[in-house]
Amino acid sequence: MQNVFMNNKLIFSLLLLLMLPLAASAQSNRQRLEAKRMALQKQIEEINQRISEMDKTKMSALEKAEQIQEKIRIRKKLADNMRREINGISRQINKTEKEIESLEKDLKKLKQDYAHMIRQAYKSRSRNGKLYFLFSSDNFYQAFKRMQYLKQFSTYRKKQGEEILVKQKELKELKASLQKDRAAKRKLYAGYKKEQNKILKEQKAQLALIEKIKKKRSHYLAEIKKKEKEKKKIDRLIEAEIKKAIARSNKRAKSSSGKRTSTSKTKFFLTPEGKKLADKFSANRGILPWPVTKAYITRRFGVQKHEVFKNVVVQNSGINLATTKGAKVRAVFEGQVLQIQIIPGGNTAVYIKHGDYITIYKNLKKVYVKPGDRVKTKQNIGEVATDPTTGKTEIKFMIYKNLTKLNPEKWLLKK
Repeated sequence: MQNVFMNNKLIFSLLLLLMLPLAASAQSNRQRLEAKRMALQKQIEEINQRISEMDKTKMSALEKAEQIQEKIRIRKKLADNMRREINGISRQINKTEKEIESLEKDLKKLKQDYAHMIRQAYKSRSRNGKLYFLFSSDNFYQAFKRMQYLKQFSTYRKKQGEEILVKQKELKELKASLQKDRAAKRKLYAGYKKEQNKILKEQKAQLALIEKIKKKRSHYLAEIKKKEKEKKKIDRLIEAEIKKAIARSNKRAKSSSGKRTSTSKTKFFLTPEGKKLADKFSANRGILPWPVTKAYITRRFGVQKHEVFKNVVVQNSGINLATTKGAKVRAVFEGQVLQIQIIPGGNTAVYIKHGDYITIYKNLKKVYVKPGDRVKTKQNIGEVATDPTTGKTEIKFMIYKNLTKLNPEKWLLKK
């Protein structure tokens, strides 16, 4: 009887060990989705705040439409995240219900077995008694074996009673967990429906704005074309400055070493120290801190369709990050300030060199560093400017390797 009990215990323990990683993974995924939901809700709050501030300025209908489009995009991500959370909780509820059903069956069987043992023990005691059972043995060895049996029977009965208490406690906890999950699911589902309604409402507002924009289509297309032209001009200025910086750096390396070094006009000559720094920077791809602590991306890297005019293509050499007024800008990695550039219509840009990588922080109104300064990771280097006309507080962040533009989003830590 004891062997059966021990075997059941062993099987239960092995099953529990196999289930633990799965349970931990499900819990981790649920926490990850919850954290993502909170982050997306925070982004929507920031966009709402930004639109509220921009309403007080001379913001054009096109700029407002772009902001609403960004909000709709994030809200759709939020709704999708909530749907996945609901599905995850539903799976957990189904799993818990099955566990409760199985546990109730086990508990019922345990109680039946235990009741049977109590009845048998009572009958045995009333008829014979333990002493009679022992003294009626044929010899000492049989008496010893009968004593061992009584001890084992008593131990088994005690363990059965303990097992019933454990199962009852586990069942109570599972039912409480199930009730909590059902409440969380109801709350999330209500939130999901609310987000869907908000998306419909915002899409309606977006369509109304687009209709308004269409009446002045030529005006807004000219505005987009002008901005794209200005961006290309600034990109050429930035690349020209990088070329000059490469030439200066390679010239200094040649004069300091007294040896023949690279005469390339498109690549930095790296000293052993510079190569080590570049390798460290490269190793941090995907985990670099954001240049501003509170921000969301308003325009991504590369060629993309315009938010409103889908047949119009726009290009971005970095990523645009909306942030709060007076936000501090920080270096994403250790390095040396290469130069400070005053950009026409774009305030100030700070260039930081990390071996043959360069990070550029554009649209600063205050700068705390100067060329040649060594900076540490997350060191404040300036303050973001706010456009007095539109109310936008936005930084443009770029990464170059020599003269090659890289997508900064792939280098920053995913929020």
